[in-house]
Amino acid sequence: MLNNFFKSRRFLFLWSLCFILNIITFLLIYFKSGLSGDNVALKYTVKAGVLWYGAGKNLYALPFLGLSANVVNFILFKKLPPSQDFLLYAVALTSLLMQTILLASLGLLAVIN
Repeated sequence: MLNNFFKSRRFLFLWSLCFILNIITFLLIYFKSGLSGDNVALKYTVKAGVLWYGAGKNLYALPFLGLSANVVNFILFKKLPPSQDFLLYAVALTSLLMQTILLASLGLLAVIN
C-alpha cells in the first residue's frame, strides 16, 4: 500500500530525513545544558543582542511546530496524484528546508546560551 505513495525511494529518503532532523532538533534541546532553566535567550539579533528571555521549555514549541508542519505536508503529499511530480518534490523539499532552518536556528541559540 505504501508503495503506491512512494513511486521512488527518493521520496522515502526525503521524508525520513525530515523526521530525523526533527528528532535531532528535539535531542539538541533536551541534552544541551544551556537551553534549560528559567532564563534562556529565545530571540537574538546582531544589532540589539538578546531581545527575549524565557523558560527553556518554550524552545520545544519550535520542533513541535516543525513536526506538525511535516505531518500536514505528508498528508498533502499522500493526497496529491502521482502525476504531479513537481508538487510532490516541492512538498517534500519544503519540509526538508523547514527542518534544516529550525535545526540551524536552534543550533545558533545553543551557541549563544
